[in-house]
Parts: sequence; C-alpha cells; structure tokens
Amino acid sequence: MSDLVRPQVLLVDDEQDLLDLFGVILGRLPCQLLKAAGGQEALNILATETPTLIVLDIAMPGVTGLDVLRAVRSDPRFDRTRIVVLTAVPIMLDRADAQLVNTILTKPITMLALDKAVRAALGL
Repeated sequence: MSDLVRPQVLLVDDEQDLLDLFGVILGRLPCQLLKAAGGQEALNILATETPTLIVLDIAMPGVTGLDVLRAVRSDPRFDRTRIVVLTAVPIMLDRADAQLVNTILTKPITMLALDKAVRAALGL
C-alpha cells in the first residue's frame, strides 16, 4: 500500500517518551505516521500536510494543544481531519473545545485504548 492511499496520522506530544511509545503503537497501523514534539512543530507540519487524523496532546508548553486544535478547526483545509485528544486533565477542554474533537482519551492511556480510538477514527 503506497503512502498516497494510506491515511496520514500526525502524532503530537511534547513528552518524548510518550511520543516514542505512541509512535510504536501507531506505527503498526497501515498509515503514514508523522510526529511532532510540540505544538509549534505540529503547526509547521500542518503548513504543508493535511493529515487524515491528528492525535493531539493538550497540555504542552508554548503553543498548546488547544492552540493547535483551534488553528486546525478554523482552517477549511482540515474539515475532514479527525482529531483524537490526549489529556491528563479533561477539564482543560471546555464544552466548545470538546465539540471540536472526535475522541477524548484521558491519560494514562492504555495502548489498547489508543489503538482502538485511532482505528475507529480511521475506519480500520
């Protein structure tokens, strides 16, 4: 399966250990995986890429996951992009922001829960 037909997933987390661990899980799926070690790096990638799915940590220094979420949802290029949010503190998402995402996973996240959420979001 070529990258042209495989869904593209952008994984965003500022914690390198989690980025690596979640990357291993997502790397097993039939998708093209992009990784960003923070919100600004995610925005840089999103300037040229339009992923099928974004797996997004909310609590990050500098450009937060909420900043990325709002930027994505305000840009019509990403109207079909699905978003799975990862957060240790679900109350960080107010009702309006929660309506912008497809799935919310609360940390600590099991690998099975992440795999199921991503598969569901991609229709696998």
